[in-house]
Amino acid sequence: MGSRRRSFGLVVLTVLAVVLLAGTTHAAQPPLFPAWHDGTVVHFTVVNDNVVGVDRGALHDVVTNPFYTFGVFPNLPQMDVLSLIPGQPGYSPWWQVIFVAVLDGRDVTTNPFTSEAEILAAAAAGDVLLIDTDFIFLCQVLPGQNR
Repeated sequence: MGSRRRSFGLVVLTVLAVVLLAGTTHAAQPPLFPAWHDGTVVHFTVVNDNVVGVDRGALHDVVTNPFYTFGVFPNLPQMDVLSLIPGQPGYSPWWQVIFVAVLDGRDVTTNPFTSEAEILAAAAAGDVLLIDTDFIFLCQVLPGQNR
């Protein structure tokens, strides 16, 4: 299980690096990515500035929010799910990536998970497996941003 988590973490890291590098070609605006939060679509952005000057050794002290993902970008079967958004108690711009493996055959392309509560209930019921990737990243959530 440990090597599986490390392998998935490396995949996530590689994908986010590609996204970050691709974002440098569009200097006008960083890309916005849609995600679910409590049944509502919000957007987040990851920009190169987020990772400059970060003390990687101190990341274990960072307070993170769960960031639930269902696959590898850009071929996600459904949008990611955010646990918190700005203005909610405990919100932090640091995210801990949790991979959600659907075990019960649910088709998330037509019946997506849209909240952390729904994911946690499915995990408690044994319908999904939550895999901590040990990957932390910094991004900004921009509620109400549509384009």
